[in-house]
Amino acid sequence: MNDTALRGSGLLLIVGAVLLGIAIVQVAFKPVVSQAFSPGVSWLFLLASILLLLSLPAMYARQAGTAGWLGLAGHALLQAGIVLIVLVASPSVLFPALGLAPGENLAAFLLGIALTLGLLLTGIATISAGVFPRWAGLLLLAATAGFFFVFFVAEFLPPLAGQAGSALFGLLLALALIWIGFSLWSGPAPLAAG
Repeated sequence: MNDTALRGSGLLLIVGAVLLGIAIVQVAFKPVVSQAFSPGVSWLFLLASILLLLSLPAMYARQAGTAGWLGLAGHALLQAGIVLIVLVASPSVLFPALGLAPGENLAAFLLGIALTLGLLLTGIATISAGVFPRWAGLLLLAATAGFFFVFFVAEFLPPLAGQAGSALFGLLLALALIWIGFSLWSGPAPLAAG
């Protein structure tokens, strides 16, 4: 991947992370349990997921030489997990008049596991590879804990716990991806010749 593509992907990653963070925080402050997302929030999620799916391969490519199989596994699971955002956002974008609420199902559960493991492995690979700032990797690990809490635990707690967890998860994930995107955009591209 050439320098221009890496830098461009860094900008896409920054914009996608900002949009995702805004959408998650909006949902956290105005919960939509058993309700459809507003069209505006759905569009934010959809645009964010498109930008992330386009830019995350550059993040992987930049650290592939030092991240090894862990980085590849994390990248593959993270890309698959981003599809969860697409599925959750799609009903309100495609069928706004129906007011379809995202519900629990096997596909969402499996994609939630993929997103959790993808964030975890990508965070570990980012820290161990040393290509991007280690603190960005730590933020990814903190976001992993936040997503795990929101996706698997918060439903058993008072609604305020889920709202706070969602907002914190959104902010941590956005900050981690913005930091990595900025590193892609501004930093040199130390790629080994293949």
